[in-house]
Amino acid sequence: MSLPLEIGKMSATLWEVELIAGDSAFQQGQHLTNTFTLLVLLSGEGILERGSASCPMRQDTVYICPPESTFGISAGGQEVLSVAQIRFGFFQVSNPSRTKMHAVLAEGILPDSSSIKVEPAGRLHALCRSMHEQFCSAEPLRWWRAQALFQELLVEVLSAASNRAQDDTHQAMERSKAYMEAHFADDLTIDRLAGIAGLSPKYFVDLFKKRYGVSVLDHLTQIRMSKAKQLMLCSERLLRDVAHEVGYRDEFYFSRKFKKEVGMSPSAFIKKRQRKVAVYGSTSLIGYLMPLEVIPYAAPLHAKWTRYYNDLFGADIPIHLDAYRQNHNRSANLDKLAAASPDLIICSPGLDGWEQERLAAIAPVFELPSEREGWQRQLLAVAELLEEPVQAQRWIASFERKLATVRDKIGKQAQENSVLTLRLQEDQLTVHCNRGMSDVLYSALGFQSPYPAAELPFNLPMTLEQLDTCGADHVLLLVWQESDTLRAWKQMQETPQWLSLKAVRENRLHLIASEPWREYSPIALERMLDDACQLLSGNRP
Repeated sequence: MSLPLEIGKMSATLWEVELIAGDSAFQQGQHLTNTFTLLVLLSGEGILERGSASCPMRQDTVYICPPESTFGISAGGQEVLSVAQIRFGFFQVSNPSRTKMHAVLAEGILPDSSSIKVEPAGRLHALCRSMHEQFCSAEPLRWWRAQALFQELLVEVLSAASNRAQDDTHQAMERSKAYMEAHFADDLTIDRLAGIAGLSPKYFVDLFKKRYGVSVLDHLTQIRMSKAKQLMLCSERLLRDVAHEVGYRDEFYFSRKFKKEVGMSPSAFIKKRQRKVAVYGSTSLIGYLMPLEVIPYAAPLHAKWTRYYNDLFGADIPIHLDAYRQNHNRSANLDKLAAASPDLIICSPGLDGWEQERLAAIAPVFELPSEREGWQRQLLAVAELLEEPVQAQRWIASFERKLATVRDKIGKQAQENSVLTLRLQEDQLTVHCNRGMSDVLYSALGFQSPYPAAELPFNLPMTLEQLDTCGADHVLLLVWQESDTLRAWKQMQETPQWLSLKAVRENRLHLIASEPWREYSPIALERMLDDACQLLSGNRP
C-alpha cells in the first residue's frame, strides 16, 4: 500500500548535472529518461521535443521531463547551444521512526505545467552554472554544495509555479492553438484567435508562422481535414454532415478543399480506404503496407519509437494503438482494436495464444510469414491477401533499380572493405547484426564481414581493444536512445582509449539510428540502402 505524499517528509537527491553543447547543426534525437529531468537553456537557441510536441526553448525557464517520458534537443540558431540537463529523484519517509525512505514518483509535487519561468532574469543561469561546477568537483564537500544548490533551485521552481499570475507569450500561443483544435468547427477568425492569445492580429499571425512553421489558416485547414478523414472512415455520415462537422457550410467547397489538400476527392478517399485493415504487434507491418499504397485503419504509433511512420501517417490512421511498451499494454491495445471493428487484422508472427484468440474474435487474422522467408516473400504474401500483386511486383522492381544505383555509387568499395555493426546499450558494446543489416550490407551490397567463418553474431560482447584489432574497414554503431546509455556514450567518447581507435581517428565509425536499422520490412530496407549509400560510398566529407 503506497503512502500519501507529504512534501514535509520528502527529500530530493541530485543524480547528475550535465551541460549539453553543440553548434548550429547540433541535434540530439528523442530518448527515454528514467528519472525526473530538468532542462535549462544557458546560451544560444534550442528547440525542445517532448513526445509529439515541440517548442523553442527560452532563457530563465525550466522545462520538466518526468520519468518514462521522451525528449530531444536541437539547435535553433547560429550561436553555440548550451543546455543544462539536471537529473534527480524524490524520496519519502516510509516509517514512523523516520529511519527508512523509499523512492516516489511525486505526482502532484512538481507543477503540471511543462515549463516554468523563474525570476529574476539570470538567476536560473547562475544556479545551474554553479551547480555544475560544484558537482564536477572531486571534493566531497563541493559535491554537497551542489546538492544544496539543487535544493535551492527546486524551491525556486516550485515557488515560481505557485506564484505565477499569468501566462507568457508562448503559453498564450499554445492556448490559442489548443482552442483551434477544440473548436475547429466554429467560424474562427484571425481576430478571434488573436484575442484568445491576448495579442494584436498582425503580431499573432507573424508569431504563429514563426513558432509553428505554418500559417494560422493553413494549420486550421490541416486540423479540419484530419478530423474529416477520421469522420469519413469511422462513421457512415453523409458528406454534407462531415463538411458541417469540421467547419464548412458548403459541402461542394469542402470537396474542392479536400481534393486540394489530400490529392483526391472525398469519395475516392473513402473508396480507397473502405476496407479497414488493422496491424497489430509491430509497427514494422506498416512497412509491408506502404509498398502496396495501403494505409492501415489502426496501427501502433508513437512520436519517438515510430517517428517515421508517425510523421507520414499520424493524421491518416484513425486508430492509434500504443507503440510504447507494447508488451505492457497488449490488453489495452486489443480492447481498442475490438472497439474499432476492423475488417482484417495483419499481425506479427509468434504472438501468445491468448492474443491470437482475442484477435480471432475481433476479425479475420493474417499472420505475417516468418522473417526466415525473406521480405520479398512476406510482401508478396501480404499483396496476395489484399489483392495487390501487381503493385507488389512494381515496388520490388523499383527496389531492384535503387539497389543497382547504390551498388554503382559504392563501386569496388563493397568488395574491398569490411563492415562491422555494433550496438551500445548502457555501457555494454556488442556486435549486433540483425536480418535487415545482413540483407542490405552483406547480401545486397556485398560488403565483407569481419566474421566470415561463422554466422554473423547477434549479441557478442566486444571491448574497445577487440574493436581496434578486428580489422573492420567501417564500423556502424547504433546507440540506444535512453538516459543511462547516452550518459555512458558521452563518457566513452571522452576516454583516450576511444579517441585512439583507428576507426575514430580515420572517420570510419558512423552512427546509425534505430529507425530504420532495427526494423525488418521492405520500407526499412529501402531506407537502409539510402543510409548505406551516404555513409559507405566514399563521397562523405
